Amino acid sequence: MLYTNELETIFFADVVVAGGGPSGIAAAISAAEMGKKVLVLERAGVVGGCLTIGHVSPISGGHGENTMANRINTYLADTTKYGVNNFENTKIKLTDLLDKKGVDVFLNTSVCDVIRENGEIKAVVISTQSGLKAVEGKMFIDATGDGVLSYLAEENVEYGRDDGLVQPTSVMFTITGVDENQPLLCHHEAMDTVLKKGNYLQMCKDACKNGVLPPEIDIVRLYAGTNKGDRVVNATQANGFNPLEPADYTKAQIKLRKQIAIVVKFLKENVEGFENISVKDSSEGIGVRESRRIKGMYTICAQDLIDGKRFEDVIVHNANFPIDIHNPNGAGQAESETLPVKAKPYDVPFRAIVPLINNNLFTAGRCISGSHRAHASYRVMNIAMNIGEAAGVAASLCLDCNMTNKELDYKKVQEVLTGRGIELF
Repeated sequence: MLYTNELETIFFADVVVAGGGPSGIAAAISAAEMGKKVLVLERAGVVGGCLTIGHVSPISGGHGENTMANRINTYLADTTKYGVNNFENTKIKLTDLLDKKGVDVFLNTSVCDVIRENGEIKAVVISTQSGLKAVEGKMFIDATGDGVLSYLAEENVEYGRDDGLVQPTSVMFTITGVDENQPLLCHHEAMDTVLKKGNYLQMCKDACKNGVLPPEIDIVRLYAGTNKGDRVVNATQANGFNPLEPADYTKAQIKLRKQIAIVVKFLKENVEGFENISVKDSSEGIGVRESRRIKGMYTICAQDLIDGKRFEDVIVHNANFPIDIHNPNGAGQAESETLPVKAKPYDVPFRAIVPLINNNLFTAGRCISGSHRAHASYRVMNIAMNIGEAAGVAASLCLDCNMTNKELDYKKVQEVLTGRGIELF
């Protein structure tokens, strides 16, 4: 990209992490603990991503002991029950954690371009309230979820399934005013609860069929909130929109926020104890389950997960979550009427976080190299955090060993991770 004026470089870091969500936070802490000067670039006004402004209560995904996911979950223990139930406290705690680790953070800062030379990223161009600026670094980690940094750095990109559709977007929100004697929770499509008016899941399906709920919504998931009378609601769904396009993103948000009122009306009129509920708060923007996937040295496939595959270059061990594909073209699951296809505990290989083009870039979180179906499992937060931890280690070791991402011996990454007490084999 050519600029009419030379950009001002306002920061230099050993490791630049694009994205301050769960995987980016994990990557930044991991690199900082290896003595590196780390900068996180976050487009929102607070770190945490799905853990905070995304309003995603469940911290999902199986993981081993002593991993970054285990450490962060333990650190957040007083804000969680089944996942996060106090998003405001979580914002404070995650911000404080990065500060304690000596990680620099730029908020309200979007990555809008990169400056490359000889197969390496030299700087990231960021959009600020003072115009475009440059941030220089030695190693870079793309934890943007949407693979923004990798895309701008001309990496090979995959998007959606064979027909080009991606999983639907949602807006999570919290309701308050539930009768404290009503214990109803609904975490997934097979969590049956019988109420006075009938089976709750069947009530949702019937409401969808009869037009009481939109055709995209045949389940209203309910998670525990901060107080007994609160529930975090996962129900809204917008199909057929490309979350990478501003017009589509906006149209999806308008549709999803209209759905909130419909879902609340359904609960008030059909579920005992919910008669007096109201909306307490909601996510800042729409929740994106799927967008870009960055092609790496290895592409994880669904069969790897179903078989519980082990890899010699393992960097995350015993990852586990179903192949949870929210239907891109309708309600419910894409491949099952109830629970999604199960996976066995599986490995994430080092090669899946090493992009093909740039020599000083790693990926972390849901934008790593995998198929549409495999991505539906490893996209969740616990697994994303552990991928981020490994990416932070790898980026730091590249600097220590003066190697590119493709020259680095994965065994060195494994040595650091196992030295932290993480089981890999």
